[in-house]
Amino acid sequence: MKKNLLLALTLTLPLLGTNLFAGTIKLPADAPAVSITVPDSWKPEATDQGFACESEDKAATVIFEVSSAKKIKELIDENVDWLVKEQKVVINKSTEKKSDLEAAGIKWSLITWDGKDDEYGPATIMLGFGDIGGGKILMITYWVTKTGEKTHAAELTKIFDSVAKVGK
Repeated sequence: MKKNLLLALTLTLPLLGTNLFAGTIKLPADAPAVSITVPDSWKPEATDQGFACESEDKAATVIFEVSSAKKIKELIDENVDWLVKEQKVVINKSTEKKSDLEAAGIKWSLITWDGKDDEYGPATIMLGFGDIGGGKILMITYWVTKTGEKTHAAELTKIFDSVAKVGK
């Protein structure tokens, strides 16, 4: 049975609401290995190695980036530093959970924590790593408030379900 990536990320989310979705974004831009579709309202913005998207209410942020397997540690450090130093997110390391799954032909490793920040309150923080072939890893950085997980469950499900390998 095919596992739903969002279900594995946030096991208890109810599916609420819908939204119009934007075109498909392919990563990396120079030699696409995966495609991802996000809502227009989430206004995807390019990053150095992929793109970031955020719900209109800023309750959910998801970043998709491609890195060589050799440089994934640097990308992890960059993204955790961004969350902690720039976004002032406090990660509760004692809540760390690790899991593995396969979805859409991609093997994923996930690390999830509870956290919070002063502005948005309790949140779920997740780093996901998917082997997309050719020595490349798709990394997902997921920061969503506990309320945002419920409010944006349908949109998040569609985003994660849209992740697919291309070109092979």
